[in-house]
Amino acid sequence: MFKKKDFKKLLSVISKKLVSKYILISLLIYIYVFVSLYVLVDIFNFNKKVSFIAVYGIAYILLYSVQLKFLFFKNHDNYKLMRYCFTILIFYICANIFYNLGLYLNINYMISTALTILILMPLRLVVYTFFVYKD
Repeated sequence: MFKKKDFKKLLSVISKKLVSKYILISLLIYIYVFVSLYVLVDIFNFNKKVSFIAVYGIAYILLYSVQLKFLFFKNHDNYKLMRYCFTILIFYICANIFYNLGLYLNINYMISTALTILILMPLRLVVYTFFVYKD
């Protein structure tokens, strides 16, 4: 089980500055996600599921390079990229499951997207900090 000591260690590694920058970068990416989804679905009448897959895929590609350089201040190496791809594949599958579950429950596609983001965003920060970008 998760102990109080482990939680304090987690908080000491994930600083307020890191969290603030992560939220800012994420907000910018999610503005792209919402605008792109709106344009593809409501203006061009593309399929909601296909639009979500495409938009989220591009967002994850952008996030790797932005977070690598501006959030974690690391240099690219193949090992980090492999770890990122592995974790993103898992998060990408989870995002699509949550999003499509929302659609199945007749939740508006934008609300389903927001709920997916709220669930996965904090988890990604922890995984990125302790697995992906860790030297």
